[in-house]
Amino acid sequence: MAEAFGIEESVVEKKLIVEKQHINAFFEGSAPGALRWSYQVPEEKNKDGAWVQKGTKPVLALSHQQGEHVSGKCLFFVRVNPKGVNEKTLETDLAVGEIQGSALETIKALVADLYLPILQEQSSWGKMPVDHAKEFLAGAGKMANILAEAASCLQGGVGLKKPDERHVSQYDLRPGAFTQAANEPEVAHHMEECLTDWCSKVEQLLIQANAIPPGEEPGPDTEIEYWRGHMARFNSLSEQLKSRECRLVLGVTGMMHSPASKRWKGLELKLSDAANEAKDNVRYLGTLDKSFEVLREGGPQQILDSLHSLMQAVMTLYKIARYYGTPQRMTTLFCKITNQMIRSCKKAILEPGKIWDQQKGKLIANMQVCVKLCEAYKQQYIFMRDTMKAETPEKPFEMDERAVFLKFELFAKRLNKLIEMFTTIHQFSSLEQHTHIAGLEGVLKSFHGIVDDVKRKPYDLLDYTRNQFDRDYLEFNVNVHDLEISLQAFINNSFENITSTDHALSLLAQFHAILQRGALKQELDSKYQVIFQHYAHDLEAVQAQYEAYKHKPPVPRNAPPIAGNIMWSRQLLRRIEEPMQRFAQNKMLMNMKESKKVIKMYNRVAKALVEFETLWHQAWLKGIEQQRAGLQAPLLVRHPDTGQLLVNLDKEIMQLIREAKYLQLIGIHVPEAARTLLLQEEKFKYYFAQLSFAVREYKEVMAHVQPIFKPLLKPHLEDMETKVAPGMFILTWTSMNIDGYLHRFKQGLARLKELVRKLVDIVDNRVVANLDAVQKTLLVELPGDRSFSYEEFITAQAKFQKRQADQLTIRNEEVARAIEDVIMLVQTAPRENPDVAVEEKEVDLFRSYYSSLMYRSILTATQRSFAAMKRRLGSKTATGIFYMERPFFDVDVELKLPSIALNPTLDGIQEAVNSTAKAILQASHKLRCWGMINGPPCYYDLIARDKEVVKSVLLLTGSVEGIKHQVAEYLSNFDKYSFLWTQNLQATYEAFMKTNPSLEAFEGELKKYMAIETEIAAIPSVYNIGSLSLTTLPLKTSLKSEAASWKAQFAQNLHSQSAEDLKAFDAYIRDTTLKLNRKVEDLEDVRYLVTVLNEVREREADIDALIAPIEDMYSLLLRYEVRVPKEETGMVSDLRYGWKKLRKLATDTSDNLARLQAGFKRELIKEVKAFVQDAQAFRHDWEVNGPMVPGLDPMEAVDRLKKFQQMFEVRKRKWENYSSGEELFGLPVTSYPELEQTEKEISMLDRLYTLYVTVISTIKGYGDYFWADVVEKVDEWGEQVLQYQAQCKKLPKASRDWPAYVKCRDIIDNFLEMLPLFQALAHKAMRERHWKAVMQTTGKELQLAEDVFKLQHLLDLNILQHKEEIEEITTAAVKEEQIETKLGG
Repeated sequence: MAEAFGIEESVVEKKLIVEKQHINAFFEGSAPGALRWSYQVPEEKNKDGAWVQKGTKPVLALSHQQGEHVSGKCLFFVRVNPKGVNEKTLETDLAVGEIQGSALETIKALVADLYLPILQEQSSWGKMPVDHAKEFLAGAGKMANILAEAASCLQGGVGLKKPDERHVSQYDLRPGAFTQAANEPEVAHHMEECLTDWCSKVEQLLIQANAIPPGEEPGPDTEIEYWRGHMARFNSLSEQLKSRECRLVLGVTGMMHSPASKRWKGLELKLSDAANEAKDNVRYLGTLDKSFEVLREGGPQQILDSLHSLMQAVMTLYKIARYYGTPQRMTTLFCKITNQMIRSCKKAILEPGKIWDQQKGKLIANMQVCVKLCEAYKQQYIFMRDTMKAETPEKPFEMDERAVFLKFELFAKRLNKLIEMFTTIHQFSSLEQHTHIAGLEGVLKSFHGIVDDVKRKPYDLLDYTRNQFDRDYLEFNVNVHDLEISLQAFINNSFENITSTDHALSLLAQFHAILQRGALKQELDSKYQVIFQHYAHDLEAVQAQYEAYKHKPPVPRNAPPIAGNIMWSRQLLRRIEEPMQRFAQNKMLMNMKESKKVIKMYNRVAKALVEFETLWHQAWLKGIEQQRAGLQAPLLVRHPDTGQLLVNLDKEIMQLIREAKYLQLIGIHVPEAARTLLLQEEKFKYYFAQLSFAVREYKEVMAHVQPIFKPLLKPHLEDMETKVAPGMFILTWTSMNIDGYLHRFKQGLARLKELVRKLVDIVDNRVVANLDAVQKTLLVELPGDRSFSYEEFITAQAKFQKRQADQLTIRNEEVARAIEDVIMLVQTAPRENPDVAVEEKEVDLFRSYYSSLMYRSILTATQRSFAAMKRRLGSKTATGIFYMERPFFDVDVELKLPSIALNPTLDGIQEAVNSTAKAILQASHKLRCWGMINGPPCYYDLIARDKEVVKSVLLLTGSVEGIKHQVAEYLSNFDKYSFLWTQNLQATYEAFMKTNPSLEAFEGELKKYMAIETEIAAIPSVYNIGSLSLTTLPLKTSLKSEAASWKAQFAQNLHSQSAEDLKAFDAYIRDTTLKLNRKVEDLEDVRYLVTVLNEVREREADIDALIAPIEDMYSLLLRYEVRVPKEETGMVSDLRYGWKKLRKLATDTSDNLARLQAGFKRELIKEVKAFVQDAQAFRHDWEVNGPMVPGLDPMEAVDRLKKFQQMFEVRKRKWENYSSGEELFGLPVTSYPELEQTEKEISMLDRLYTLYVTVISTIKGYGDYFWADVVEKVDEWGEQVLQYQAQCKKLPKASRDWPAYVKCRDIIDNFLEMLPLFQALAHKAMRERHWKAVMQTTGKELQLAEDVFKLQHLLDLNILQHKEEIEEITTAAVKEEQIETKLGG
């Protein structure tokens, strides 16, 4: 409600609380069924009956009574369920909606735009009949139209102009007020204008015609709607004239006697007469509404049925209607009735779908009804016209008949043509169902072409105003006539070559059925005589066939002999009988003279066939009793040769039953005895099937019983034979208790089958499967695609044999348990002869049998394992580098000085093979020997005694002996390389060098060892001898290493010399290039470049002597594959190119210096003067702030020395540059005594402080070692410190007075003095008590844990102060250890 009215929810909630009683009563069903809510300014009627507002503020209100005025939106709630509104069914119990503006417009929108479309889409109406649903929808549609018409009338009515509100409120509706208003010019003029406007609108309304939308053919409903609209407009006008405003206008203008008033009085009479006419016409036309509803909703047949009542109603209207009973009105009404009939006919014709898509028969019927309606319509009109003329001659029924019936007659004429056209199409369309008639396709194709031409026409076939159809219809008839001629030719061709009488008659019947046109039927009747002549040839063929096969007729498949013979004869009889019956219907044909001979032949052949059937039937009747005798045979018999159980049902019995069945089917009498058997057919088949199945099952069960099982199953098999016996000796096929016998047979068979199934299941899955697995088990792992090393073979076989032995033990125990389960199953299985027991002897034999199978499986596994080893270890494998199967052992050929040997050795391999063979035998030690009568405790005793096993073991113990000679012979091939490791390399090289060898001599030696390396590389990496794969890679590596050592020894001196020369020359080129590329910025750069240029000129004369030897030596090294770094090879190739570049660079540099010389000489003199002053200042700073200042700490002196060293280096470079520049330009060389003295002092101090810093950092680093590592380092430390002591003594005497020298000397001496103490304390004789004594002596604690105690902790104790006490403690510890050793010894 808040959303609908656009107000706050709180306002709605307050109002709902106020109206709570009414709302609850509405929901409970005790109050009226609707709630009407409005939100507007309250209104009330004034004394004149008009609604006026009370105030200006809108309020939410609930209407409690009818007739309250609502000018805005109204929200309604309607209770659909009279019992009340349920919360769960709220949507179905309550309807909600809005009314805004016109209530009629709102209701029209609900019905026409909402409810009606939903109802029209409804596909299922439940139990409501379809007719009722259609009637309901029609009524709903009509109601929607009426509402729309009413709303339209209200909107399109005449609205009279209202006078100004100020005038209306100023004057009352009384004569005095009218006079007063008429005297006011302004008011009078205004009222005159209003009335003039009214007159114009009313005149327009009176002359308004019945407006029909263009393009439509109006029906009778439009006539009623037209007059209802007029009536509504007049009523609306009448209501407006009753209002206060209109009465005021009429009163004032009447008092004025104005022209408009006079004009209005004349119009008022016409208006009254027009309103009465509209009311009268609506009343009388309303009586025709039921009849018009049939026209609007019904089909042609319904309209035809109600046509008489419609005409009666119209004639009655004509008689009694005051205004409507005129020829003009009747002509209009009947024209609209005609239009509606044509529209209904079109609707009925097109309702099933498009014309060309409909079933032609139904379409033709619908069109015929429409034509009939047209004829009846005109007949009814003529009848009524004549009747009226006779009854009321004073008011005859007259109207424009041409205007009324012309359209319908044109429409009916069009329908007649369409009926004829579609009838032709329908007749020819029946040919499509007989496309199997050869040659008919061409006719059908032509026919479809004709129809398609008509279909392609763009106009509507039902549009009778289009004359083009008449031309197309004439063309269609011409084409159909041509098609009939071609079809007649086709019929003649079809009967020229008759192959079969039946086929010809069938074809003729088909043509009769599909060709309904008269011209074609006459042609068909003439074909009977042609077919009858062919029938005579068929009689002769049947007679010949009977004579040929009457002694051995061809019987149908699966048919019994006698019934088959009779069926053959009947088929021949049917072949001649059916055509004759059809010919007999043609009396004219039968009466012809030529037909008599054919009839006689027919009678003769038919008689012979009937007699043939009778003879065979009599013969069968005589043999029935003889065949029935087979029912007395027993049910089962055993085959005399094989002993197999068989079902004993005589085949003659089933043959007799089949004959009786077939003979009954073909209608031949069967005697009572045969019918009795036939009634028992299912029983015999059932018994036969059941017995056959049981026997087959019994045979299958026995097939699963192995011979070893039969002694164990003897009681159960005897029990089954007892159940089978009655069927072999007692019961026959006529016995009454066969069902009981089958039950006992199946019951016993099921028990036996289940027992055998369980037994076979246990034996197959637990015994045989395990025996097969044991038999296939290999006790040695010998993969064909893998070789083993010695260690891998030992380890892999041990793991594999243990795993396989465990598996064999498990499977052996599983088989033993399975056999015991089988015995228990047989002994406990149910049977009906408990007095028969299983013999214990048979049980023991059963166990022993499967135990022996287990032994054979284990023996097979052992033999297969030995055979596999023999096959892999035998010497049959190809010798050399090619092999079909990988050798078993990988053996390395190694150089073990002083000879070549195998790793592992052949003896080791043989030992591994022997241990593996022994392990294979030992695997059966764990296998318990069960079930054997007087058998050993385990299967090992049986396996070990087997001759084949013993033979295999003996063969394996010597499997490696056969290849020892081949191995030795192969190894002897490497003796020629023995000099590489037997001769002394260094001695041989020194002897060679004593001969002062030339480059050619070196080349000869390198060539020799190069050939040896090539020969070694060609040795195959793998060589196979029997089961051994000799890997020579270790040997080749060793030999190549030895040969390379010899070659390297001879090439080393040559390569080192050449490399040294090469690098020196390359370094010279690079350094000189860098020097020459130096940028000339000052005098130092000039001096520097002049020196470099002089050096280049000196080198140029000797350059060839330098480069050629280098190139020759490297060429020799590369030729004999001496390993030369790649960078050296590149350097050799770039030697001469690099020298050329250097020479060019030197020339360019020299030219550049010549241009810059003058400027640099002036700059040099200026800078030398400044440098003299800088040298004096630097000396002064050295003396005041340098490291030689007395009292400095050594470490501070070190820092000052480094600082002044860097400062001096800068001045040293300037000193040298200036001196060389003076020499370059021929100036006297300036001396710098301050710098010379400082240089000497810096050199002395650098030696001192460098040693000082080194000693301090080294001894401090010793302190970071853990005490556990001190013993190993003491000797090394002693040597290092002694070197420092020697360096200290070599320092100049002048430095010995310096504090740094004194402190460095003391640190070295003290550490050398402590070293013996470290060695003593690190002696193994030191115990925890001795360390406690040391700590007590020094007065400090030590953490003696290995990961904590360091040398620095000991240095912090100042042990030199307690040297004597610590020496006593260490000496005592050593002596105590010696005493403990002696006492322990």
